[in-house]
Amino acid sequence: MTRRGLWSIATAAALLSVVPGAFAEDYAKVLRPAKPGMPLAHPIAEKDIAPPPFSLIADRPVRPAYVPGLPGLIEGKPVTDDFGRKPPKFDAVFIRQSRVENGEVVIPPGGLAYHEDTWGGEVALRGEQIPVLGRLPTYVDYDMTVVVKENITIPAGQSVVVGGTVYQYYATVGHNKTANHTLHVKTIAGTDWEWAFGSPVLSTTQTDWWNGLQFTQLYNQGKAREATAKQIVFDWLAGVRMDRIVLADDKVFAGLAGAGDEWKAGSRTVKVASIDAATGTVNIEVVEDGKVVLAKTLGPVQNELLIEDTGARKALVFEHGDVIGFLSPWPEAFKDGKANLKIYDKAFSLRYGDTYAADARFAVYPVGCPTGHNFGFMLVNREEIRLKPGASVDGPEGYFKVAVDRIEGEKVLAWHIADRQGNRSANLGGPTITNVDLVLGQGRVAGQAILKDVGRQMLTRTYDNMQANTASGPTAVVAATAAPAPHAASFSPGLIAALGVFAAGIGAVGYEIGRRRAGS
Repeated sequence: MTRRGLWSIATAAALLSVVPGAFAEDYAKVLRPAKPGMPLAHPIAEKDIAPPPFSLIADRPVRPAYVPGLPGLIEGKPVTDDFGRKPPKFDAVFIRQSRVENGEVVIPPGGLAYHEDTWGGEVALRGEQIPVLGRLPTYVDYDMTVVVKENITIPAGQSVVVGGTVYQYYATVGHNKTANHTLHVKTIAGTDWEWAFGSPVLSTTQTDWWNGLQFTQLYNQGKAREATAKQIVFDWLAGVRMDRIVLADDKVFAGLAGAGDEWKAGSRTVKVASIDAATGTVNIEVVEDGKVVLAKTLGPVQNELLIEDTGARKALVFEHGDVIGFLSPWPEAFKDGKANLKIYDKAFSLRYGDTYAADARFAVYPVGCPTGHNFGFMLVNREEIRLKPGASVDGPEGYFKVAVDRIEGEKVLAWHIADRQGNRSANLGGPTITNVDLVLGQGRVAGQAILKDVGRQMLTRTYDNMQANTASGPTAVVAATAAPAPHAASFSPGLIAALGVFAAGIGAVGYEIGRRRAGS
């Protein structure tokens, strides 16, 4: 069966267990809002959309190479929003489940992933810029839904995807007749929510922990009917999915505007038709070819629900084609009879599962937080990639390049990754290397969360390859690294620092697997 066929099967399988539309209203009553008496912040999804391939924990990179970064990629760059917040941004690149076949390196569909990562959640309506392969459009708005699936079984150590959320049955810890069963909750990109919410603990013997067999991490929620060392069986599981983020390249206007004010946005005109400060509303019109093509009343502001609540946020936003704007609630929506507006042109959307418009070789997946914030986006290859020795493949929009330099039998003796400025990693191949799996970056995923899954493998790979190169003698080492000089030597300060991060991270990852005997 082809990898493309597997992608189709994954899509079909994901559609089978989602709660159909007829049940959405019931689950809207079952799910817990952020606070008692508040509405659910996001609507319930009526259909599922397949996650990117290799979202499960078992599909993480296998003994991957680690590259802390390249000069042409972003690592720890602070990006300021309109109110002075400066969350650091990171680029990450992952290669997963690659292999050598018939003298070629094969990267399956979804195996090459770019991830725009952020140390803090990306917040709509605040003028926050988000890096998109080197440029900095402004994040304006988003669409999020809650996906609910019924009758889900997670065997011990394994994982499932619900919406854009990955649930892993991580560990059972028992003492005498008491047992507690722990979940790890992650995004499809690998962001681990333990740092923000802790890990849900389910128990039939400690019913005061997470309500026994039910847990709530905002809109990542679930109710189990069975929890043993063998498996957890859920009546239902809910996970958030970031369906769309809207970004814009050009700021047209930001400030106080009065009735009659207007601005050009390409071939259209955005006009303030009227303002009613008493009711907290402003009427906006978009005019094209002399005709009003959009008329919308913005407001009133519901500060107690913003920004997460879909209805409250959408009440402030207007959108027509690639023009988008909103009534800004901060620092105040109205002053001296004028409305506080922000208007943008050249807006574009990144939709979950869609082809990436700027490079059709890749599909795009925004990454959502259960609070309603965005946590970056992923771009993954849609088709299988095959690389003969001497060949390379460009990442999305040529932002980086993966090159295979030398293969011998099943061994990848030399390969590297480079940015579009020509800076390249050290040789990542060697006599013990049988794939081009990779973790690149220092963000919340590549520099933190993924260490729990593959950090020890990365250390083992590095040490094994060092020993093999040493045992092979100087001739073999020179032959394996005879490509043009890399940006950094094999044991650069950056790599040494990265190994230190590995050691610290792996030490923190020590955990009790507990009793996971089959059938127990």
